[in-house]
Amino acid sequence: MDIVKPYPSPEFRIGDRVSVSSRGGWKRSFPGTISRHPEPVRTLQGDEYFYWVAFDEPQACIDDDDEYVEAQVLGCYLTPLDHPSN
Repeated sequence: MDIVKPYPSPEFRIGDRVSVSSRGGWKRSFPGTISRHPEPVRTLQGDEYFYWVAFDEPQACIDDDDEYVEAQVLGCYLTPLDHPSN
């Protein structure tokens, strides 16, 4: 009998500012904002989350020249951006 472990808590919430890594299939790294609730997914590396990220500017992936304003990105390709101080 397999024991199913619960997913870890999501790292990011709606409205969090993040940097999207070019290692995730984008032509460059860039900033964006988490725009929807995360979706759990099982990967070969283990349990992970897909996050919808709204990009500050349209971005192209490495596969084509189409530009995207929002996409699902695995959490391992996101890093938090510091919040600006008031």
